[in-house]
Amino acid sequence: MVQVYKDITKVQKDAKKVAEIADIIRHATVGSDVREAMAQGFETIDDSEVINHLISDVDKLTDEIIGYRSDVKNLTALVNKSINDNKTNIENVGKLNQETLDKFDDDWQEKINRIILGTDLPTLERIIDEKLNERGV
Repeated sequence: MVQVYKDITKVQKDAKKVAEIADIIRHATVGSDVREAMAQGFETIDDSEVINHLISDVDKLTDEIIGYRSDVKNLTALVNKSINDNKTNIENVGKLNQETLDKFDDDWQEKINRIILGTDLPTLERIIDEKLNERGV
């Protein structure tokens, strides 16, 4: 027949730290001592400054993460603005270069016309001035 042993003794120490609870559990000789020591351990952990400190640290980390998210959003907006500004600047430089090339092409075309045909604007004006001078106008 199985004998049931009921231990009614209580833990004699009033532990304040988890380490003290662990020591009680190590040296407990009966089941109720172990159970009571474990219960006191959970109560001690629940009331301890360590847990409150850890909760405070988690709250601080949460605030930091929220701050980092804000920083990342601001940085992303800044990078996008910089990309758009650079794109606009590149487009403006491209337009200016195209205008310069168009003017250069026009200047060369006038020079080619003067050399080959003698029909550029300065040459035509000079010819017209000479003809008007011949007629006395």
